[in-house]
Amino acid sequence: MKSLRHRLPPLNSLMVFEAAARTLSFTQAAKELHVTQAAVSKQIKFLEQHLDFALFERHGRKVSLSSRGEKLLQKVSTSLNYLADAVDELTEADPVRTVTVAANTAMSHYWLSGAINDFYQQHSGYPLNIRVITSDHTPELFGDEVNLAVVYDQGSRPGWSMHELFAEELFPVASPDYLRRHPSDDASPEALLSHQLLEYERIEPNWINWRIWFEALDLDIPRFRISRYFNNYIVLIDAAERGQGVTLGSRYLLDNKLRSGSLVRLTEFSMHSGRSYFLAVNEARPQTEEVRLIHQWLVGYQP
Repeated sequence: MKSLRHRLPPLNSLMVFEAAARTLSFTQAAKELHVTQAAVSKQIKFLEQHLDFALFERHGRKVSLSSRGEKLLQKVSTSLNYLADAVDELTEADPVRTVTVAANTAMSHYWLSGAINDFYQQHSGYPLNIRVITSDHTPELFGDEVNLAVVYDQGSRPGWSMHELFAEELFPVASPDYLRRHPSDDASPEALLSHQLLEYERIEPNWINWRIWFEALDLDIPRFRISRYFNNYIVLIDAAERGQGVTLGSRYLLDNKLRSGSLVRLTEFSMHSGRSYFLAVNEARPQTEEVRLIHQWLVGYQP
C-alpha cells in the first residue's frame, strides 16, 4: 500500500485550494493566507497538474469551480476541519476527557441515552464527553477505540470483562388508541392471533421474534400472519405507539414508555429468554477515572 505522502499532493496546495475554492477569489485567498495572488495561482496550477484535471473554470477575472473541483472542495474542507478539531481537542489547556460507549440501536435509543442524560444532570460540572457508537452487528461493538460496550447475550469475550446489567423479558405491547379500536376481554396469549402483529427484521440469529416467543410459552400455535415488518426495533416501536398493531416489548428498554402510558401491556404473560444485556469493559484500554465513573454509573442506573 502506498504511503499518504505518495497518494496525496502537498498539504499546502490543498489548503490554498480550500481557501480559493471557498471564497471563489484568488485575491481573497491570498489575503487570508498572507501570500501573494501569484503564489495562490502557482499552487492552484501545480495542484491541477498533479491531479490532471481543472479545478476552476476561468471567466475573465472571475472563477467558478469545475464539477470535480466542487467534489474535491467538499472532501478537503471536511478533512481539514476534522484535523483542526483534533488539534484543538489535544491542545486545550484543560482538555475534556472522552469515554467511548458502544451499543446496538435499540439499547442506545431507549436505555443508554437516558442513562447518559441523567449522568450529565448529576455531574454537570464534570469535564467529560461520552461518545456513543451504535451498531446492530455485535462484533462492531468491540472496536479497539471502545472503552465500554453494552452488549446483548454476550457472556464472555477475550480481552473484555463482563458485568450483567439485566435479564431480557419480553411481552406484548400496544398503544391505548389501538386497544380502544380493538377491544378484547381475552388476555390469553392465543388471543394475540386476532390482532395486527408487528415484527422487525432479525439481523442477528439470537434476536427474539413472535414465533420464538410463542414457542417459549409452550403454546400450540398454528400458522399466524405478521401484518407488517420493519427494518429496526426503533421504527417498530414507533409504529406500535402510533396504533398500527401489537409488538413485543422489552422490559427495561421500554419502561419509560410503559410508565408514561404511550404503550400498554396486553397480558401478564412474559417470556424470560435466558439472555441478558451486559456491560463490557475493554481491558486493552486505560482504566481511567472517567471510565470507572461511567462504568459505576451504568451498573447502578435505574431509569
